[in-house]
Amino acid sequence: MNIKKMKYVVAVADSGGFREAAKRLFVTQPSLSNGIKELEEDLGVTLFIRTNKGATLTEEGIVFLSHAEKILTQLSLLENRFQHHQKEERFSISSQHYDFLGEIMAATIRKFEEQYTDFRLFETTTLKVIEDVKSYNSDIGILYLNSQNRSGIKRHLSGTNLTYEVIGGFTTHVFVGKHHPLADEKELSVEQLLDYPQIRFIQEGSEFNYFSEDLLTESNQQAVIQVSDRGTLMNILTGTQAYATGSGIITGFTKKEIKLIPLIGQEENKICILYQKNQQKSTILAYFIDQLKKTLAAFS
Repeated sequence: MNIKKMKYVVAVADSGGFREAAKRLFVTQPSLSNGIKELEEDLGVTLFIRTNKGATLTEEGIVFLSHAEKILTQLSLLENRFQHHQKEERFSISSQHYDFLGEIMAATIRKFEEQYTDFRLFETTTLKVIEDVKSYNSDIGILYLNSQNRSGIKRHLSGTNLTYEVIGGFTTHVFVGKHHPLADEKELSVEQLLDYPQIRFIQEGSEFNYFSEDLLTESNQQAVIQVSDRGTLMNILTGTQAYATGSGIITGFTKKEIKLIPLIGQEENKICILYQKNQQKSTILAYFIDQLKKTLAAFS
């Protein structure tokens, strides 16, 4: 048994057939079929039921797949851990959904495009930000903290090798389309928002409030619209009377289509960078963090 054959099994299980799996792995179909056949002979079991319509896992195959996926996941973590220190052609940031990161990453790409060949800005859920940094897939993660989520986030990080640093802050703003009934207000209260739908980002672990990316989660809300990306959120804002909450720091072209209105009676939120303990900051990471601090300071 070897790692390559484990990957063969995972690919066939995922694609439902040998032909598509071979294409995904860039190998010939006979090589893939022979590899799995040799594995089945070594194990003394049949992993797949082969038909004209494709391939399905047997009971033994399901058990094997479960163990193989765990082994391959651990292997990937091990590779990421050491490639992180050995390779300098990849730079990755994992973050909650913030508009201003696009311009910062663009400036970073322009400055370091001769030294680096792979740039990644991964906007995702709170839990995936943490997991991405934990598994060395990103140099840092970017999250907000306030009194509502700080204890929960710190508790979640306590069993990891991760720590965080506060690098700036922002006050909570309400985002609405420019034609929204509240668009001309200079400031807003929570009570003024209750009659309108709220757009929120989908999160894993929704039963834990500290994973929420939304700065306002009123239980008396008229309706809630769940989205997974900023583009969809912005389109819904411009086409409905829904609202969202965020940092109020908008640097891209979308600021022409929406209004940002301060929400009164709210505490300041802190932007934090999440990273591995004892991590040495590369030149590119130091530059990115410096640009991030300058952006946050300009809007404070």
